[in-house]
Amino acid sequence: MPTMSTKKVLIDLLQNEGVEYVFGIPGATEIQFMDALEGAPDIQYILGLNEIVCAGMAEGYARATGKPGFLNLHTGPGMAASLAMIYNAQAGGVPLVITVGQQDSRLLQRDPHLSGDIVGMGKLFTKWCTEIVHGEDLPVTIQRAFKMAMQPPTGPVLVSIPQDVLQQDIEYTYKPTTRVYPRMRPDEAAVDLALELIKAAKRPVVYVESGVARSDALNEVVCFAELIGARVYQNWMSDVNFPVTHPQYLGDLDPNSPPAGPVLKDVDLLIGIGCPMFGQGFYNPQKTIPDQVKIIHVDDDPWEIGKNFCVDCGIQGDVKASLAELNDAIEQRMPPEFLAKVKARADEIAAEKARLNAQLEQQIESEWDRSPISISRLMTEIKKVVTPDTVIVDDCWSSSGMLRRILDLATHKSFFRARKGGSIGWGLPGALGVKLGFPDKKVIAVCGDGSASWSMQSLWTAARYKIPVTFIITNNAVYRQVKLVRRIILGDYPLNEKHLGMELDKPVINFSLLAESMGVKGERVERPEDLNHVLNTAMDSEEPRLVEVFIENRSS
Repeated sequence: MPTMSTKKVLIDLLQNEGVEYVFGIPGATEIQFMDALEGAPDIQYILGLNEIVCAGMAEGYARATGKPGFLNLHTGPGMAASLAMIYNAQAGGVPLVITVGQQDSRLLQRDPHLSGDIVGMGKLFTKWCTEIVHGEDLPVTIQRAFKMAMQPPTGPVLVSIPQDVLQQDIEYTYKPTTRVYPRMRPDEAAVDLALELIKAAKRPVVYVESGVARSDALNEVVCFAELIGARVYQNWMSDVNFPVTHPQYLGDLDPNSPPAGPVLKDVDLLIGIGCPMFGQGFYNPQKTIPDQVKIIHVDDDPWEIGKNFCVDCGIQGDVKASLAELNDAIEQRMPPEFLAKVKARADEIAAEKARLNAQLEQQIESEWDRSPISISRLMTEIKKVVTPDTVIVDDCWSSSGMLRRILDLATHKSFFRARKGGSIGWGLPGALGVKLGFPDKKVIAVCGDGSASWSMQSLWTAARYKIPVTFIITNNAVYRQVKLVRRIILGDYPLNEKHLGMELDKPVINFSLLAESMGVKGERVERPEDLNHVLNTAMDSEEPRLVEVFIENRSS
């Protein structure tokens, strides 16, 4: 068997896994890896200026392509600096393969500079992590990492690699990584029970989240909702898990919030699909779900099923495969009177959706000429420049609800947002990763000023590699999302009222100047009538551009 240096073995493994990009920042512990990578022109190294940018790009790329994003970090500090974004990936089930350069293993007992408990930190937010001890273990470990990242429930995995491991020679011949076909079918008994509950229901609700997008089950979930005549809601819209334009889609629903009461009080069947049931943001001593509600829960992760509530029918299996079988069973086995009830429910829901749409149109009209610019005006102007091939990346927290109500987010992978809430700061680097994954699509990132402040260095990377993303910064000089939460907890008050730690007004950040300093042309918009021209110019430029929009609810 031929011998090869382990650092070249690592590159060969990446090439065979189809890695296109390595996202990272090198340091002393990456010298061997970077030296070998220079001999692989088919893999492009994308340099960030901090680890939040690198990890955010890797996640965006993974979500766009469906392949693992490859992230290379610099020992203890690099690992620590990336944790906010790795947390996002773990919470959202995003497949990442993370390698971390560890100090020479012969030094580790002497506390060398910049070393740290990389595996200990990694265990917090990865599904599996390890540190290689022998060079001979590198092939099986790296191949296992790629397999496990993609094995449901998908997520980030981490391998710590001491520098002496990359300087060894080992016997090596590439053998293809094990491919696991993960679309597990549901148990027939679970399908039978689900059909009984669906047949008996008078007011069913379907509740979707990112498991639909992860399984590419958008068509199946639409068919399912139509077959049973259910209202559809999302707890946290992070992908297009149901077309927002569909007449049965009624928007966001936080089951712990006061608006959930009227929605759930008459529901007799709640069907959770690819979602946790339910992740609470705030303690609520009241019952989240009324006693009369029966629950069906479909998910590929057994941990989620029945985690917080006892369910009446837990269906473990791939979301796409499970819904396909449920749909077939409904079409073949439901009696004619069931179809009549479904039609009546669908008509009622469509009328409710039409009323909501009319209310939204009235709001947009009433706010159209406001200055500072209304959020509804901004999102409507964005809608005008969006084409069917445009992808939206959303990190504009307090403006996100209006974005998702106004834009026609209807197709798979046309919209990305940090899953399950997650940390702010993902939008700018995430959009770069999405664009690298979708080179033929236009990408717009809409980010709040607070979120953008976390990861502004992303613009330098955009300029360096000429990644043509249009960045729209909603500047209101305040952590408005925190104020919205404060209002939920402490009671109503004017959002422009100043409060400790929530103001970004002294000084107001000039994002356009920051963009120019990093090589990206920036423009500020203060008048609503200027929005259309500026947005069209940025979109048509075929280069990274930043548009800073001064919006309502400013503190000054």
